[in-house]
Amino acid sequence: MKKIKSLKVFCIICSLTILLLCPAVTVSAQAADTPPQAAPSGEETIQPHAPIIKWVFKEENGIIYRRLYNYYTGEWIGDWIPCD
Repeated sequence: MKKIKSLKVFCIICSLTILLLCPAVTVSAQAADTPPQAAPSGEETIQPHAPIIKWVFKEENGIIYRRLYNYYTGEWIGDWIPCD
């Protein structure tokens, strides 16, 4: 019983000694000094995941027509349709 009690006291003293000799260190982050790199000319940095398709309208002889245009690929979709 005496050995267990003395072992507990020894462990407590060792733990306290370690905690006092090795205090907690606070680490803080700093802003990076390097400027953001510009994309080389001719390369696009943002690429959409889905095609951007919108209606394009034109008026010809007083009639309004519409046609789908894919802005992502730069291609027309379908034919000109008169609007009602």
